[in-house]
Amino acid sequence: MNKSALHAGGWVLAGMLLMGIIVWLTLPSLMLVKHKSNRSYGDTVAALSEALEQKQDWRVLTVNDYQKSTADFGAMERVGSLNICNPRYASQILANDGDRGVTAFMPLALGVYEDKQGQVFISQLNVGLLGMMFGGTIADVMGMAGNDLNEVVASVAAK
Repeated sequence: MNKSALHAGGWVLAGMLLMGIIVWLTLPSLMLVKHKSNRSYGDTVAALSEALEQKQDWRVLTVNDYQKSTADFGAMERVGSLNICNPRYASQILANDGDRGVTAFMPLALGVYEDKQGQVFISQLNVGLLGMMFGGTIADVMGMAGNDLNEVVASVAAK
């Protein structure tokens, strides 16, 4: 192998390493998106619940209060999540045996939390981006679900 081929291979390897580092550093901010809310914690949870119930086929399954459930282990600000589902979308994914592994991501959730300064935030998984990693029906359905959730969160988040 000649010296220039080794040199070129080294640059390719360095480029791949740099790309890996960039992806590693940026992926969390692409996959988990947070939005500021100008409402109180309780009003934010209520507004999200109402917006979801008005969106076709969406259901709020449970509202989790992590502040309450972790109280024995230390005090924290208000933090919780809404477990949500769109049965029409879910049935499209679950119809195919090969796609049922994504049940690990079901039901979807929206997080609501208060920071130490009292500011309330909404957090959401970038469902559309996650779906693209799987392709096919999963990508199509999770893309639609992601669009719906983006609309719901935008209707509640600070403008």
